[in-house]
Amino acid sequence: MMYLEGDRLRGALRSLPRYKPPAYLSVRLRVAASRERVRQMRRSSLRAWKRSIDERLSLFFQNLMKPFAVPVAGGLISAVILFGMLAPNLAVQRHMTGDVPSTLATSPILQSSMSFGLSDQDIVVDLIIDDQGRVIDYSLPDNKAIVDPDLLRGLQETLLYTKFVPATVFGLPANGRTRITLRRSQLDVKG
Repeated sequence: MMYLEGDRLRGALRSLPRYKPPAYLSVRLRVAASRERVRQMRRSSLRAWKRSIDERLSLFFQNLMKPFAVPVAGGLISAVILFGMLAPNLAVQRHMTGDVPSTLATSPILQSSMSFGLSDQDIVVDLIIDDQGRVIDYSLPDNKAIVDPDLLRGLQETLLYTKFVPATVFGLPANGRTRITLRRSQLDVKG
């Protein structure tokens, strides 16, 4: 009798429709089994436990830094490029009051001169002009020397009374250099 009831019960159970477990349940069971396996492996030795902690910390920092790495790097590069583009303009505006925008630097320009006792020969002289337009030093090119004392005195007096418009740098007066050729009848200036 017991066999009959057991057979009927089995038959009734077999006749019930079979249900497949949902896919997510299968995945959850596999994940739980994998975690349990890792937990058991971690506890197997001190070396495995330390390696597990190192891996978890490494993964944590990678996951923490990756979302910020590209925006931070992009922002830093953009800031450097913008600073590089704007910094020269800021520095120029601060230091260049009274700037003449079309010319960065000019040479000295002859304003007036008087000739004293020059000979018939041409004399080429390199001059250094101060920011007031006065001659502060002179030299003869190619280390030539004037041996005639009257000619030397005439040259020095001519340079003493020669006035220049000073050289400019960014619109401000500055020291400059020029070369002039003194002739008895005229004065040629080459800047």
